[in-house]
Amino acid sequence: MKHLWQEVVKTALIGTERQGLKAILPDNKLSEILSCLDSSDKEGNLLSAAGAFALYQRAGKISFDQQPLQNRSEEEELLDCSLLSRQHLALILSGNAQLLPEWLTVAAAAKRRVPSQYLPQLLTLGQKQSNLRVFILPVLGKRGYWLAKQNPDWNYVNSEITDKAWQIGSKEARRSLLQRLREQNPEQAREKLQKTWKKESGDERASLLAALEINLSMNDEPFLEAALDDKRKQVRDIAAKLLSLLPKSRLCQRMIERVHPLIIFNHNSVQVSLPVLCDRQMIRDGIDQSRYSSALGEKASLLLQMLCCVPPSFWCNNWGKMPQQLLQVVDGNEWEKMLLEAWATGALKSQDSLCAEVLLPNASKFYHSYLGNGEELVVGLLKLLGQNKADALILQILLENQGKLLSVNHPAYTLLKHYQMPWSEKVSQLVLLSVGKYIEADKHCQWGMRSLFQRFALYMEPSVMEAAGELLAVVEEGSFWQGFVNEFLAMLLFRFEMIQELRGE
Repeated sequence: MKHLWQEVVKTALIGTERQGLKAILPDNKLSEILSCLDSSDKEGNLLSAAGAFALYQRAGKISFDQQPLQNRSEEEELLDCSLLSRQHLALILSGNAQLLPEWLTVAAAAKRRVPSQYLPQLLTLGQKQSNLRVFILPVLGKRGYWLAKQNPDWNYVNSEITDKAWQIGSKEARRSLLQRLREQNPEQAREKLQKTWKKESGDERASLLAALEINLSMNDEPFLEAALDDKRKQVRDIAAKLLSLLPKSRLCQRMIERVHPLIIFNHNSVQVSLPVLCDRQMIRDGIDQSRYSSALGEKASLLLQMLCCVPPSFWCNNWGKMPQQLLQVVDGNEWEKMLLEAWATGALKSQDSLCAEVLLPNASKFYHSYLGNGEELVVGLLKLLGQNKADALILQILLENQGKLLSVNHPAYTLLKHYQMPWSEKVSQLVLLSVGKYIEADKHCQWGMRSLFQRFALYMEPSVMEAAGELLAVVEEGSFWQGFVNEFLAMLLFRFEMIQELRGE
């Protein structure tokens, strides 16, 4: 179908006066319809073809193997959505995509299914954005799973793990199959990949190897270690990345051996030496000389990359210090930012939640990271803590700094900016109070802060909506802040009604 659509677009761009739509051979249902159009009317032919494609996309593709219709006796286990919930979903799909994960999550908790008319659009979104699949699958219902079987582009939903699908499937389909198998049986998935490894192209090896991150364990280490010698650089980089996620891997141990002599603890201070050069073995282990920070320097950039593969627990054990004491040791040191960035990366890779809890209050020190991954570190460490601990940590920081204006210099600013989980009512109330104080203090409306506050409305507990209405009292009539407050309240109200309706409350 893709080539047919490209022909329609090409004709539209060139113009029907220069070229009419080429004759279409009837080799499937859609092309049968297109072949019946009046070719003498060039303009009408083109418009009709475009209309047919639009209807085709809305309806979902027709299966080539003509599978039987869904069994009507097979009753849905999930509940239908109310008319209002359908309207909410329609508004989200038409322009408020940031609310889609929340709608899907609440719907799944309430055991509700996506309305049938939105299944094709939602399935296509899942095809294009793999991060949405975990939210989509629980709310498809039996009709959604049946519909997904009718279109090869939606095979991520069912992904039957068969030898035939593994042998002839597309790169994306095969990776999806391997990911599903890793979730069910990690050992079998790795063995399946090992059997075909030497026959795979470089692109296929890289794509499939990345799937091993699911349920990664030391059982995968020998295979990944061998992949460090692959002739394709992309494959070697992926292998090195996965091995760095295994603290007991040979790669991590080699990194420890390299950096141990370079970081010396002495009399409650740290002395840092720089590596002399980047040898072949370092390159084999994924150290990239081109990943260079001009602010840090070439040799220090190499050291940082190596340090990022060392779990912070190594330094705690080696120096006999707790994570909080490590921060005190490097406080004010000329290498403080580099070490904090390395420890944050190491904590995330080794899934060290204790270290993450200590590092996050100091996120502003490593957020503008040398390697440009500060946002990824903060988001990852917050997720590592989990919703309850992350919320408790941010609440504590807010309570300790109630007298400070919520701006870039506030200790909670960086965390709130990336706290992309539902907030507790207490955190929401304190932030709401801080937003009001900021509006009172800044009559000129800094656009960066306005944009940030607007994002807060996506995660605040909607029950604070009534208290949020008090923001109107601190806004001057006709000011820039007035429009913001109206948008802020509208978003909270929408989420409040959306959640209440899905829960049936």
